[in-house]
Amino acid sequence: MLNAMNPTDIHSLLQRYQRGECTPEEIRVVDQWYDLLNHEQVPPELTPAEQAEVRAAMWQRIEGQTLQAEDLSPPVRPLRPWYGRVGRWAAAAALAAAVGVGAQQLLTRPAAPAPVATAQASRWQLYTNATTQPHTIRLADGTTVRVAPGGQLKYPGRFAAQHRTVYLQGEAFFEVAHDKAHPFRVYTRQVVTTVLGTSFRVQAPLSEAPVVVQVRTGRVRVQPLPGGSAAPVPAGLVLLPNQQAVYSPQRHALARELVAEPQQVAAQSFVFDDRPVTEVLAALEKAYGVTIEYDAAALAGCTVTLHLPDASLYDKLDVLCKTLGASYQQADARILFRSPGCAAR
Repeated sequence: MLNAMNPTDIHSLLQRYQRGECTPEEIRVVDQWYDLLNHEQVPPELTPAEQAEVRAAMWQRIEGQTLQAEDLSPPVRPLRPWYGRVGRWAAAAALAAAVGVGAQQLLTRPAAPAPVATAQASRWQLYTNATTQPHTIRLADGTTVRVAPGGQLKYPGRFAAQHRTVYLQGEAFFEVAHDKAHPFRVYTRQVVTTVLGTSFRVQAPLSEAPVVVQVRTGRVRVQPLPGGSAAPVPAGLVLLPNQQAVYSPQRHALARELVAEPQQVAAQSFVFDDRPVTEVLAALEKAYGVTIEYDAAALAGCTVTLHLPDASLYDKLDVLCKTLGASYQQADARILFRSPGCAAR
């Protein structure tokens, strides 16, 4: 640690840190502050005002980089050789929201929000849901964000010319206004989710717990952000309705799964009177937007009589499996249906 830094020294250090003009020793000091804040600890040599200045510097760097990008890809080029990639700044930005006191110039929290808050000014807003109920934020483009208790959302009063970017910590449900010319991005500490117009849920805890992105309608792309480790960054995934991406920060792994309770995405009758099993499976695929793989030859000639109007997808599959003596399992958001065939019944 550098010796006997007074407030003027700390302010000067943070200014040079933003500009990339620090010495290796100074970089190490600020990195240590970052690591302490990342674990929700307060560096003892920093006053509350200096902590706010650290958070402000983090926000300025992440915003300055992400808002200048013009394509759909998450920004991955190094910000500075001395600090690492955007993923680390994204983590720092989410952390900045988590620590508490906001910097005066950057982090403005709406006072006594109404049931639906609307972004009016061009400056950035930081909303923290300190209540026990979800709270809806309406953004300038018409997008609504339902922030869960404990969640934090950072958003601009007016979006950039090329795309729309917000930052999230915690959980929120997004209903994005469709705008093909202006992609919508949600940054968390670990991943960036890119959409054009859809509805989806993001669960982004500050801890090392997995990040989960669940799609209700439309499609989204989920891309892990590069971090400070040397581990390779997993390839991104495109998600469809009833699918979710689960990113494990500890294993640096991104997986695609079906959500726990798939919802119907298309109207479909589930009354089958002596109908081919393959017809039942096709109806389930259409109703829930899922892919079901099976051995068509083994099911040739198999018919069933089933009435399943109110059951969930998995309940329907359980009844079908019990009728046929079959089984199923999930793999990469697909359902693998296995049946011994009618001859074994």
